[in-house]
Amino acid sequence: MVVLYVQPFILSLYRSLFDEKTGEFTLKFFERAIGTYGRDAIFSLWTSLAATVVAIGLSIIMAAYLRLTAGPLKKLFSAVYRLPLFIPFVVIGQMMRTFLAPHGLFNNLLSGVGLIDPEFPIQFFNWSGLVFGFVWKQFAFATLLILGGFMMIDDEYIESARSVGAGTVRIILNILIPMAKSVIPIAFILVFASLISCFTYPYMLIGGAIPTTITVDIAHNVTYFGDWGIANALGVISYLMVSAAAIYYMRYVVGRGIYQ
Repeated sequence: MVVLYVQPFILSLYRSLFDEKTGEFTLKFFERAIGTYGRDAIFSLWTSLAATVVAIGLSIIMAAYLRLTAGPLKKLFSAVYRLPLFIPFVVIGQMMRTFLAPHGLFNNLLSGVGLIDPEFPIQFFNWSGLVFGFVWKQFAFATLLILGGFMMIDDEYIESARSVGAGTVRIILNILIPMAKSVIPIAFILVFASLISCFTYPYMLIGGAIPTTITVDIAHNVTYFGDWGIANALGVISYLMVSAAAIYYMRYVVGRGIYQ
């Protein structure tokens, strides 16, 4: 934590407040960063939150299915859902640019069943495509974590609920989720933190469009403008976005030793 989080944060904070040209501390980098890229910071926050909520919701459903059922279909889903874990974001970016293109596979499928006019395809090279790709990538990771929590629940609780007439939905809501309430927030935090820091996929999908993610803004300021002051100010803002989640994670996981 000191080497990979605390030290970079302190260094970024220092470089975002200190102007090497004048040798003075200043807030001008934050003022320029917020004034120019404030909309992008909000865009990064809400797209990451939206994708995290959807991914966690779908993961709970998949994890519950894998926990409560048996048979060959379960084995198939168990093998398939893990595949995105091994695919890097750069590959996903190329996949989604083809799959979500205006005349790509997804729009062709929708037009084939009559849901859209092929002359007016749905535009996915924006926030919707970003959320779609984020969910597809992180769904497997979240499912793996939540399924681990569900698997730790003793079968006796589930069988007891079934013996008194509880259906699948009630078992999920009243047994699985409450008894795995320590794992689900951790999955939420880890997924959100990974999405807010993602650069490759947003850059490949929406590039320099407005709005874009804060990671793309950081890359542009470093690569094209050489403005390390604004880049570090944006980095500090991104740190602050996940600081509450990071503090909760450290207090809950490390402080309570939840996995011990």
